[in-house]
Amino acid sequence: MIEVARVSAESRVAPAFFYARWSDLATHHEWSASMEYLRLHEPLAVGATGVSKAKGGTPTPFVVTTLEPGVAYADMTLLRGARLTVHHEARPRGTGSRLVVHAYLQGRRARRWAREMGDDVQRSLEIDLAQLVALTERTVPAP
Repeated sequence: MIEVARVSAESRVAPAFFYARWSDLATHHEWSASMEYLRLHEPLAVGATGVSKAKGGTPTPFVVTTLEPGVAYADMTLLRGARLTVHHEARPRGTGSRLVVHAYLQGRRARRWAREMGDDVQRSLEIDLAQLVALTERTVPAP
């Protein structure tokens, strides 16, 4: 496993609100600067498959790998010779949340993909998490 990105943030908003946004794949484009869309072929569940398209990229298959209601969502994008997993987690911190998003590669071509895309993934996750926190804090009333 090769970690290619890790970002974190804190928010006054409860973890369940972040989980709700992460697991609502049809709305990722509202806060994710890097994604054009994520579409499921079936209802959201671990093992559900779909297709995602990064802006400027090509449609790529993915599989939902983690659903921990109110806390964590992850999916694995299937690349040629590797798998890219992006794991999103929100845990309670005071009256708000501590958010961590990390991405890692596995597979025989993981090192090659890490060289090609690692910096882009890090930058994208930094922007996406900052935008999600800003959007959520604008739309969710203070506790």
